[in-house]
Amino acid sequence: MGWQAPVLYQDQAVSGSRSDRPGYQAMLEAAELGAFDVLLVDDLSRLSRDHIESAQAVRRLKFSGIRIIGVSDGTDTSRDGYKLETGLRGLMSEWYLDDLAKKTHRGLMGQALEGYSAGGLPYGYRSEFDGNGHRRLIEEEQARWVHFVFERYAAGASPRQIADELNRRGVASPRGGTWAHSALYPDSKGVGMLGNPIYNGRQVWNRTAWIKDPATGRRRRTLRPMSEWVIIDSPELKIVDDELWRACEARARAVKRNTAAKRKAGKGSGGRAPKYLFSGLLKCGECGGAFVIQGRTDYGCATHKNRGPSVCENRLKVRRATIEKVLLAGIKDSLLSDEAYRAFETEACALLKQAKPDPGVAKRKLAHAHKELDNLMAAIRAGIITPTTKAALMEAERQAADAQAELTAIERFEPTQILPRAREIYRDLVARLEAVEDITSAREAIRKIVGGEVRLIPENGALTAELAEPVFFCLVK
Repeated sequence: MGWQAPVLYQDQAVSGSRSDRPGYQAMLEAAELGAFDVLLVDDLSRLSRDHIESAQAVRRLKFSGIRIIGVSDGTDTSRDGYKLETGLRGLMSEWYLDDLAKKTHRGLMGQALEGYSAGGLPYGYRSEFDGNGHRRLIEEEQARWVHFVFERYAAGASPRQIADELNRRGVASPRGGTWAHSALYPDSKGVGMLGNPIYNGRQVWNRTAWIKDPATGRRRRTLRPMSEWVIIDSPELKIVDDELWRACEARARAVKRNTAAKRKAGKGSGGRAPKYLFSGLLKCGECGGAFVIQGRTDYGCATHKNRGPSVCENRLKVRRATIEKVLLAGIKDSLLSDEAYRAFETEACALLKQAKPDPGVAKRKLAHAHKELDNLMAAIRAGIITPTTKAALMEAERQAADAQAELTAIERFEPTQILPRAREIYRDLVARLEAVEDITSAREAIRKIVGGEVRLIPENGALTAELAEPVFFCLVK
């Protein structure tokens, strides 16, 4: 047939409802580059089980001149009526996925009501199959450390301090690595160890649900109404007695009230997005973890803070003001070079060219005004003259003249090739970089300049800032 050898794009063991599959994204990128002319799929659901994503993929591929053929379902985008066919198949695929999820959920509900495991294995337990399902049993060695965590929390230790103690003692986390405070913190969804009622002899299933965010395509854990929870008393799984459990619950409530009061007073983050220029860009040169705001004024290693010095020994901190002063000085030097200014000037001129007004609106106004004039003149020739005819005629002529003037101005528009005071304006923008209002955009621009991140390497009691891009190195004291 003369065809070239086919290229295979696949995603193994990844849900078809996700749009961030590596193979799928690689196929779309190759399509935009014109790497192939025909896409063969087993059936249309192999593109996506989300009917909106499937429709968008078909539209993108058709725009790139690519024919899609479904081998088993007969899809062929070269045929008339393919839009109806692919739309229905996309809806059927999504309906199938929703129906499968409901049936799976119903089966897990039955398992949970019988006291069997319906997914997940908390630390401190093992799972054994009894012929009908998997039952949880206490794992004595891990249970000892579960009790240790609850005792230390009731005694006043924070989740960070407990995580550090576990790491110092060499206790492996549920995944075999080191402990982080987030694995212990008693959140409202029962994810952290200190908030999971199974340790007090109550199995809770169906507390949360994973919901796909239509904007990002990512799944988010959300809390279900309590009326939907399945709670099974399982005294044989109790590791923490009632007195210790209540003590930890009381402390967790007190901590949350205190945190809420601080947020209300404006002293806590409250879950807001990063609000400083270098937030999210700083990395620890010792362990690779993030350098984050600690307290109100300093950056420090999050791994050292959350997992303890047994995981990362970098205890050095640096003032946010120092970070911004020293790093911004180097960035400004780079931006004030002739090469950087020429890039700015080129981009500004390109944006001015793109800003040329669209003549389409003015043309439509002119056509409408001429149509009104024609109608009025036809009425006058037919002898239909009223007291308002003259006023209507004058108004139509005025609108036609205005539309013609607007269209002429647009057609004569030429973007300026010379930017007055451009260098002065550019230097002023660079000088006021730290005072920029759009922190998010400025941070992303800085990320590109520094090559993605800034590594803060501890050396002789100070931090050396190292950038991926060869812009500059500096010492942050």
